[in-house]
Amino acid sequence: MATRTRALTYTAAQAARVAFYGAHYLAARILARETFSEIDALPHRIPPLGAMLKSMRALFARDWKNVEAGLYPMPVDLAQETRRAMASVWYLADIPKVVARQRRNGHSEVPKASDLPRYYRQNFHFQTDGYLSDRSARIYDFQVESLFAGTAAAMRRQVFVPLAAHFADRKNVTLLDVAAGTGGFLAFVKSAKPDWKTIALDLSEPYLARARRALSKYKNVEFVAAPAEAMKLPDASADAVTAIYLFHELPPKVRAAVAAEIARVLKPGGIFVLGDTIQYGDIPEFDGLIDVFPHLLHEPYYSTYARTDLDALFGKAGLKRVSTDFAYLTKIAVFGKPRTRKRGRSFSAQPASRLR
Repeated sequence: MATRTRALTYTAAQAARVAFYGAHYLAARILARETFSEIDALPHRIPPLGAMLKSMRALFARDWKNVEAGLYPMPVDLAQETRRAMASVWYLADIPKVVARQRRNGHSEVPKASDLPRYYRQNFHFQTDGYLSDRSARIYDFQVESLFAGTAAAMRRQVFVPLAAHFADRKNVTLLDVAAGTGGFLAFVKSAKPDWKTIALDLSEPYLARARRALSKYKNVEFVAAPAEAMKLPDASADAVTAIYLFHELPPKVRAAVAAEIARVLKPGGIFVLGDTIQYGDIPEFDGLIDVFPHLLHEPYYSTYARTDLDALFGKAGLKRVSTDFAYLTKIAVFGKPRTRKRGRSFSAQPASRLR
């Protein structure tokens, strides 16, 4: 009976999130309807709503299965959801600004910050201030959840699954999250693995400030303000590295530099888990979404990422793919760093069967 009650609670909570954030997505789409109508013929068909809903249901079924198995806590926190929902007013107030920026292609209207890389000083998603203000940090998570109609958090949680499988019951694990943003993923990790040391690395001081608040109740957390292509961290200092929705926002040359940095800071035998957008051919019926995304939101490097050979990208840095999985619109690719040779043998990360 208790399990059934928990299952009903989970289902009701996720259904409410999808309805709430889905309504905000529809509001944004209605206001931006002219932008949608101006999109030229796309190479691929937009998937039918039924296919997307089926994939969303599969995501939530997997998420609940992980909760039921004790892999991570029930992702239902009414107080936290209420606080997040309060950003609705700011989100709705910002939509007309985003739409106006779309129409005039205003992708460089950010606060002056000459010390940051040029590729970073943009209005990604046409959002106000890009990633460079407190205002942006305050509504970013709400924007992402609305974009994905309430599924973003569930997709992010699946990035934790291969980490939990690889390290099992180990407590002395150091996890580096690259482009940690407002700290939502690491806060979730700490709720499941409070003994793990976590490092939040991000280039945005306002976003890191919000991450500090999100992780304030946890111990053994470190914050690093640095670009992903030049991390201020020692060699072989992390057992695991994650990067969620980062690589599609990097220019090709920077992607290669970031991959090299990840390999540098990762310990031999450690794993890197990439959580990012699906690529062309991963789920063929969703290729139309890949076509339309960079047209609607300012994502200057997305199209090249969608065709990037990830095995080649990370292979050049010395990392080998261990497994690949999909969670709705997110691709989760796990790469291992081989152990140093010992008595003529080399030891690599756990096999794919362990990580699935």
